[in-house]
This record gives sequence, C-alpha cells and structure tokens, in this order.
Amino acid sequence: MAMKTNIHSLRGLTYHFFHRVLQAPAIGSLLLLSTFILLPVLLAMIMGDELTEQAMFFALLVVSSLLIAEILFRLGFRFLKGEPYQLIPRLNFNGIYVKPHPYIPFVMKRKFKTEISGVVNYPLHKGRFSFGQYTTNNMGFTNGHNGDRDVVVPKPEGLLRINCIGASTTGNYIEENGQVFSYPLELEKKLKSLIEVSVEVNNCGQGGYNSADIMVRFALQVIDTQPDIVVIYHAYNDIRAYLTKDFEADYSHVRCNLGDNYWKFALAAQIPNIPIKFINFLINRWLPASIRNSLLEQVTIGDFDMSLNFSVGLCTYQRNLQHIIDICHSNGIKVILSTYCHYLYDEIKTESLHILYAKIVKEENNVMRDLALMNNITLVDNAKLIPQDERYFVDSIHFTPEGMAKIAENIADAIAMK
Repeated sequence: MAMKTNIHSLRGLTYHFFHRVLQAPAIGSLLLLSTFILLPVLLAMIMGDELTEQAMFFALLVVSSLLIAEILFRLGFRFLKGEPYQLIPRLNFNGIYVKPHPYIPFVMKRKFKTEISGVVNYPLHKGRFSFGQYTTNNMGFTNGHNGDRDVVVPKPEGLLRINCIGASTTGNYIEENGQVFSYPLELEKKLKSLIEVSVEVNNCGQGGYNSADIMVRFALQVIDTQPDIVVIYHAYNDIRAYLTKDFEADYSHVRCNLGDNYWKFALAAQIPNIPIKFINFLINRWLPASIRNSLLEQVTIGDFDMSLNFSVGLCTYQRNLQHIIDICHSNGIKVILSTYCHYLYDEIKTESLHILYAKIVKEENNVMRDLALMNNITLVDNAKLIPQDERYFVDSIHFTPEGMAKIAENIADAIAMK
C-alpha cells in the first residue's frame, strides 16, 4: 500500500513539473529548437570536417534525438498516466460546434453536428462506453435521443414541460451497445411510466458551465420555453472560481469569452497531423486539441490556489441559484433542487485536490438544502440516495447509465408525488 502511494506521489510530482514547464509555448518551443536543431547543428559542426559530413551527422543526430525523445515520452507517459498516449487528430475549424456569445463565454451552434464519436476517456469502466455524434437543436442544446429534438414555442397545450438545467452531468450523453443515455432521457422515460399526462423532459445542460453561466442562459433563453418544472442539478464547476485569486462575484476573475481565443482554434486547424506522439502532445498542450478536451482552457483565466477561503464563493453560488429560483417563482414555474453526487474512487481518494473538491461539494450541497428550506421547494437528496459505488460513476462526478437511471428515478418520484 505504501509503495502504491509513493508511486502515485511520484507520478503527481513529475506530472506537475512537466505541466508547469510545457504549458508555456515559448519555453517549449525554445526547448524543441535547442534540442532538435541548435544542438545537432553544433555537434555536427564539431564531428564533421566537410559540409557533406556535417550534413550527414546533422541528419543522423536529428533522427536519433527524435527517436530517443519519442521512446522516452511513450515510456514516461505510460508511467505517469498508466496507459499509452493516443494520438489526437487535428481540428477541423469548419466543424467546431461552439461559438462565442456576447453574455456568456460560449454556446453550441444551433442545428450543428457535435464531435465525431469515440471511446470515452473517463478513468472508470475503460472501453465500456463511447461518445456519440449528435446534432444540436433549435436552442443549441443536445436534446432528445439524437440531440436535435426542438423545444417548440409556444408550448403545446396539455404538455407537461420539464427543463433540466446544469452543466456536463446534466448535458452528458454516453452510449453503450448502441443505446444512448442521458439523465434527462432516463427521466422522461421514467415519468411516462408514472404519470398519464403528456410529458416532455428537455436537456438544457451545457458542459463546462458554472452557476453564473447557467443563470444568464436561463434568464435570456431557457425561460422563454415556458417550462412547468425546472430541475436544477448543479455544483462542482464553480469551485474553480472560488479558488482563483482576486475573487469577483461576477466571475470575471476566472472567465473570459471564447471569442478572445477563437483564433487559436483556427491556427490549430492549419497544423498537419504529425504521427510523432511527443510532438502531437506538445502541439495539443499549446493549441486547442478538440472542443471536448480544450474548450474550458480557452475560457478560463486567473491563478488557481487551493489555499484560498472558498466561503465567499459559496455565497455567490447561493445567490446565483436563488436568482434562478426567483425567476421561476415569478413566472409560475415549479423548481426541484437536487444535491450533487461526488465519488472519491480508489485512485483519487488520497489526492489532496480531489479531497478538497469533495469537501466543497458537501458545502454546496448544504447550500442546496438551505435553498430548498428557505424557498419551500422540493429537494431530491441524490448525494445521499445514490450509493458511492463504481457501478454508478465513470469518474468522480459523471454517471454511468445505471447512475443516470438512478438519479432519474429519484427525481421522477419527486415529480410524480407533486
């Protein structure tokens, strides 16, 4: 056990060292230039007398250094991550399915295809699930089985419309054996078996959003769909704001607009695929690799500091959710709140960052419970109802189909009782 802990610590220290060194393109480019151009040139001039000899030595040194670097990278990456590095293909700029928005960092384009499907990169249940490719709907959300189910306005008469708002734990779609799963999909199926009225559950979740993003988008767009019930399942994503220096209640200390860095996606799309893994890794460290893997980096600013007092941030989190509740109440919309599930699985349960996040999520759940009491609204305590068991999670926060079915069942029971 002690040896396993030491290995994890060594991996962590090594990873953070190289992360710091290589996250700056200027430093990394200088290292590449020095290692694979300047040093071979210098050695070739020393080793060869004639220009032809020097050119031959230069070519030999470049090829040798590239080969050695590639071998060391592959071995080092496997040591640090426990798995081989997978080449990431370059971006197709015309296929980018997100865009800047004037009032929130980004939205998905309407009626637009998302990324090409592939095996999920979550740490649990490796190889079991995949991401599908979907087409967004008329609101720029992935909604319904294929993602493209529109939300019709005005709302059809006699329809019970339920909108689920949140971040990736709401918006997430995964596939298994050709079947598509999301918790709003599971909620709709469950409700149709419990109640006799016509019901529609819409997925209005957007991966990467914090409570400020959700609040603004709800006030400017989602409210116009005339929902009867709004389900709020959200926490975790605000923590980065709590723990970023020079806190501002509007989150301007931690967020920038995607438009500020959109040019990086255009530049990245011009770089050809190079089948050398360490070069592929470096390019994808310095420029966006894909929307799924790189989007949040392009809208996040500020210095993260785990030692900061997060209580001020929690007050902002509570304020943002209260604003959503107030908007709902003033429009005759019922609200259902849910506490948030956070699973410290074996590989992360001793890591300080994950322990801190778990601690803060517990405080966010207390905020959610207080909001339910203060506003006299229904709370589904999923943090207590869903077991801390790997069968329900693909990582610390995202659900397996079993987890999606479980959260949907708990929320459906609460709705059916109203």
